[in-house]
Amino acid sequence: MKLKNPALILYFVSYILYQIFFRLKIDKEVALLFKPMIVASILFYYYFYNNTHNKSKLHFIILGILFIADNVNLLMETIFYQLALSLYLVILFVFMYLILRDSMLLKKGSKIDKYLGIATIVGIVSFLLLKIVSLYIVKQKFHSYYFVTNYIIVFGTVLIFSFYNFFKHKTLSSRFLLLTLLSLFLSDIFYVVNQYYYSNKAFIIIACFIELPCYYFLVNYFINRDVEQEKLDNNISS
Repeated sequence: MKLKNPALILYFVSYILYQIFFRLKIDKEVALLFKPMIVASILFYYYFYNNTHNKSKLHFIILGILFIADNVNLLMETIFYQLALSLYLVILFVFMYLILRDSMLLKKGSKIDKYLGIATIVGIVSFLLLKIVSLYIVKQKFHSYYFVTNYIIVFGTVLIFSFYNFFKHKTLSSRFLLLTLLSLFLSDIFYVVNQYYYSNKAFIIIACFIELPCYYFLVNYFINRDVEQEKLDNNISS
């Protein structure tokens, strides 16, 4: 892991400061100052330190949605928490689509690919509309439980397919996506254990340490995916 550019330095410094104030000192107002810098700095790194000519627009959209979700989640109101969780679920659905494409389970340009892309968009829009409507007709406690259950199921499914993609192709992009998901999965486990089973500050510190490189892994997934796609396009054209 090389820290030879300002964007990565800003990313790690801002993430560490955010974790200190949000997770350890529980000072959410100060944490709000550093949280927006995390995705912004990694987005800057992706744009300026990615040497490929064709950067995927979808990658920028994903980072943009993550920026919104991360900062909305800090507002700590239930409605904002559920909105953030909905956006994270949207990202997971997109990851599932990308994994199916990258693992060759779904061939690019095929009818299934086109229809699945449309179905994914329709499904995401329908999902968001149902969530908005359900806010007014479902009891709050059950609604939050339903949200979290959906997230766990979808995340677990994406993680399983990510393992499959990595062991089948062993590309750099599949490795970094798997590392991203494992970073989030393992850190969440320590947060949950600390919150609901056995409260210990050591669990928080371990979770923070595991979570720290998650966006670094994610942006390297995007960069290597761009590189692999560019090589594939060059081979086809030649």
